[in-house]
Amino acid sequence: MQVPFGEWLPDQPEHGKQGANVANNVYHAANTYKRFPSLVSYSGSSTTSTDSKGAGSFRDNSNTVYNFVATRTNLYQLASGTFTSRKASLTGAADDFWTFTQFGEYVIASNGVDQPQYYLMGTSTNFANLSAIATDNPVFRVSGVVRDFLVVGNITNATNRIQWSGINDLTTWTAGTSQSDSQDLPGSGGQVVAITSGEVGYVFRQNQIIRMDYVGGNVVFRLSVISPNRGAMYGRTVCQDNRQIFFYADDGFYQINGDQILPIGVEKVNRYFDLNLNKAFADRICAAVDPFNQLAMWLFPSTSNATNTTGICDKIIIYNYATQKWSLADASASTIFSQFVGAFTVELMDIISENLENINAALDTDYWSGGQMLLGAIDSDYKASIFSGTANECEIETAELEPFPGLRANITGVRPIVDADATLTVKSRERLADTESETSSVSMRDSGINPVRKSGRYVRANVKVPSGTTFTHAQGIDLVASRAGTRWVIK
Repeated sequence: MQVPFGEWLPDQPEHGKQGANVANNVYHAANTYKRFPSLVSYSGSSTTSTDSKGAGSFRDNSNTVYNFVATRTNLYQLASGTFTSRKASLTGAADDFWTFTQFGEYVIASNGVDQPQYYLMGTSTNFANLSAIATDNPVFRVSGVVRDFLVVGNITNATNRIQWSGINDLTTWTAGTSQSDSQDLPGSGGQVVAITSGEVGYVFRQNQIIRMDYVGGNVVFRLSVISPNRGAMYGRTVCQDNRQIFFYADDGFYQINGDQILPIGVEKVNRYFDLNLNKAFADRICAAVDPFNQLAMWLFPSTSNATNTTGICDKIIIYNYATQKWSLADASASTIFSQFVGAFTVELMDIISENLENINAALDTDYWSGGQMLLGAIDSDYKASIFSGTANECEIETAELEPFPGLRANITGVRPIVDADATLTVKSRERLADTESETSSVSMRDSGINPVRKSGRYVRANVKVPSGTTFTHAQGIDLVASRAGTRWVIK
């Protein structure tokens, strides 16, 4: 009896659902699960030595990569595994996170407290105050690029205000000059917490989402409320892959498709996430996309790490927006971000992979010369890392099955449909009200079967691929079972 794992559906009952009960350290792909890589640090030393408050990765017109990491007191450039301070003596508080935005060849950094900073790629050595080159620029917390304008929001003494620069002009902020202007957003939508970039922009308030369309003339931008009562409580829960935008609201996960707000977590993972999020540190949720694998991810502090006070998160919830399926992973980090790969030396490749055979890119491709985007992080040791390792154990558990409706089943073996050696346990119970009993873990034999003996009316199989083991596909199980007959107990 072949049983596919199916999609991870923790919000649904264990019995009867058409999907997996557990899917940890994997991500969903077409009709299968793949290993989600563990973190591997590549910075030789951690000169940040403190919790990361944001990161960004950018390319200039010559395809040179620039990676930046923020802490409370410094902005660092990360290159070839080394942190170099590019701005010191910053004054943000623990909850003042930094936003990085590319505008042409400029990188703009802001936290709403310190003066906004600019870095001209190919020219600048250090970040400098934006006011050194701009006229009347505001102090702002978040920013994005909509058409040819730098759009900023959550301005000092006006947390509901957005403002935009002159057209193609970072230096001009005087209202009425080069189409520069500002707008106070009405209503009770709360603070502006994020602004997305593109031909169309989306302004996220805590309880509202507004679409920005360029129309020119005296109006400049047409503002349309597309979500009057739902927004993003925290700006770092918003992530974007070109026109695909994902966010976490106070009632679950959503995707923006034009003017539509699509619920992607309802009856799937919303309740699980709410129950497992350590809400005391909810502002530390951090989202990013892996465009190559089409994954949107949210790094978060879980309730299993309830004593955490350092800013380090421990879990990632993963959404494959191609298959529309979810999974979970372990990751101890303070920040994740979509990171362009700079040029790698042989020494740096040695740090990233203990064996070059484990690197999923041919050595003669452009991957190693710079320009490929992957998922990066600042880990719990405050080192720069990428997700390229095999250190985490992968675990997938089937839904609870009733192999022979109305009858008990004798299980004599399970064949994991996984292209790797896997261990396995089987859980069973007689009634849905009963507590399950579980077998000891058994290893895979040369035949591909895990011999196990278990009986019960309701059963499920838990499959684990050990840490350090690679695999391509994990699709389900082949259950070896026979009917055990009925058993009536009348009391």
